Amino acid sequence: MSKKLYKIVLTLLMLSVLFYGRNCYAAENYKVWNNGAIASVDKSKTWTITFNRNVDVNLAESSIKVYEQDNNQPVQINIVNTEPNSVKISPQNSYVPGKNYVLVVDDNLKSTNGQQLGQGVKYNFTVNEDVSENEVSVQNYTQYYNALKEALSNYKDTLVLNISNYDKNTYDLNVIDDVLDDNPNLRDWYLSAGANLQGTNPVKMSINFKYSDTKQNLIKKESELQDKASEIVNNITNSGMKDYQKELALHDYVVNNADYDRSVNLPDDSYTAYGILINGVGVCQGYADAMDRLLTAAGIECQMVIGKANDGDGWVDHAWNIVKIQGKYYELDSTWDDPVTSDGSHLISHSYFNITDNQLAKNHIWDKSKYPQCNSTDYSFDNLNVVEKDAYGNDIKAVNNYNDFYNLLKNSLIKKQQYMSIKILNYNSEIYDVPKALRQIIDQYKISGDYNISNYSDEITGAEYFTISRT
Repeated sequence: MSKKLYKIVLTLLMLSVLFYGRNCYAAENYKVWNNGAIASVDKSKTWTITFNRNVDVNLAESSIKVYEQDNNQPVQINIVNTEPNSVKISPQNSYVPGKNYVLVVDDNLKSTNGQQLGQGVKYNFTVNEDVSENEVSVQNYTQYYNALKEALSNYKDTLVLNISNYDKNTYDLNVIDDVLDDNPNLRDWYLSAGANLQGTNPVKMSINFKYSDTKQNLIKKESELQDKASEIVNNITNSGMKDYQKELALHDYVVNNADYDRSVNLPDDSYTAYGILINGVGVCQGYADAMDRLLTAAGIECQMVIGKANDGDGWVDHAWNIVKIQGKYYELDSTWDDPVTSDGSHLISHSYFNITDNQLAKNHIWDKSKYPQCNSTDYSFDNLNVVEKDAYGNDIKAVNNYNDFYNLLKNSLIKKQQYMSIKILNYNSEIYDVPKALRQIIDQYKISGDYNISNYSDEITGAEYFTISRT
């Protein structure tokens, strides 16, 4: 089989222009972007390179370089995997105005499945001393949207826009909500923004952004987070698994390895995938962000949903995911599958794994016009024929009548099992008095030891989960 050449698209976000490689060749058999022309950019320019395959970021660090053209000296750069198939390249220190540089992608770069780049690529650029850093000309809403997206993606503190034919209803900061909805990972570090206007036509809009940390720390955190996501996906999924199997493995990983942060003063990280995947603690937005990153890294289409949920005390802001499996969409709420139990123990649930809009609407509300409809039950957990496990790795036994429940509990106590989990279908507290049944069996069979009971409810199916642990 012949080797396939990666199709590489270099996105010059500052100018909102896409340059595609043309059939023009230079020495060393490199393809030269932009027909050999030298582009003028600002001194902190960030390049985005998108491939048609997922990229091995570790190889990217040794395969993508920036050199000074006059002495061939390498420039220290940061390389961040923003999406599985794209990287961002930025200088660790600003480029020098007036100098010429070349961005090089060597042909030893490989995709995650081992395919090698068929031909190296170069792009020549210079830093024009007359270029005004952070100033962008805007002619329409699309350019406005892209400019703010690029600024947020690169943690810019300030963005200056020269907007022709300014209209206050078109060019307001509500665009940031649209950018964050379309790019949920950008929610991780962004806090707020403010703007002021000057002039008439063009109107100069100066936007100041606030983030949860310094740019240097955020680049480091983002890189650490992407490495962790790749590590998790590589460790618990494989190419032989179906998408729903990958989804289930990643869902269970998040639930089993993270705890809901109930701190009074929540740290900023707890709202991010960094909190969930690195620190092991976070809130709903962190859970949803973690699932979004892991599923995307595994090649599964998903998106984050922003809405509200009723936690029993009222409606509160909430975030979860929609995932696409075999062409159909499903609701997925990993936060609510990590229940808070009566005794504080850690359990795993699948009540909110691949459910429908109607099921989720029992205790969630969201703007349904913004998201795909989720009406299928093909890949709901109950239809997967997968044995449900508790947090201790034991099978959860499902029962639908009192005799089966009582006998299951009795046998477990007689065998002195350390942990035993039961899922009672169509649960009725008047029928299933678990503490009473536990005392009766202990007294009747003279069983020694102390036991704890923890439980949580499945609001979707009406089932109740109990875990009896021997202390």
